[in-house]
Amino acid sequence: MIDSLDNKTRFYCIWVRTGQEEDFIKDIEKILNDDALPLKGKLYFLKKDMRLKNGKEYQDPFFSGYVFFETQNPEDDFTFLKKGRGYIRILPKKDEIQSLNTCDLGIVKSIISFGSTIPIVHVNFDENDRIKLLDGPFKNMSGKVTSVNRRNHRVNLSMEFMNGIKMVGLTYEEVEKMED
Repeated sequence: MIDSLDNKTRFYCIWVRTGQEEDFIKDIEKILNDDALPLKGKLYFLKKDMRLKNGKEYQDPFFSGYVFFETQNPEDDFTFLKKGRGYIRILPKKDEIQSLNTCDLGIVKSIISFGSTIPIVHVNFDENDRIKLLDGPFKNMSGKVTSVNRRNHRVNLSMEFMNGIKMVGLTYEEVEKMED
């Protein structure tokens, strides 16, 4: 893995068709592993652990349709990404390649530090509360609760990501309400 603390390392968000994230990664990893290509990097598809009411656990995409690319190479080398199944474009802008901003980068690196899959989190709250996550990659980060399913131990919250508000659903074990 590329050293994420290196000042030259950049992360990019690649928008692909939902459901084709893993196919896209397989296609692009073949290209990245070719010694003839000077470009090197690592691809991430972020997931989250979820639990059904019967206790069975499974994984869901965290950001459906997004694959993250970590590299030290300049942006003008990215035309090979179009060869991946489901490729749409590099976010956030259509006409300009940009690496993730500081806030988005912090979120992505935090998730990756847990191995690309967010575990079931510990979160105490009601709808419209701001909550503080007690563990996992978002420890001490906050978000606004938009809905709660106590029976299935799921919470939906809104958070800022990629120049907009994203709705994120997580399975929880414990949460703590933030005081106003």
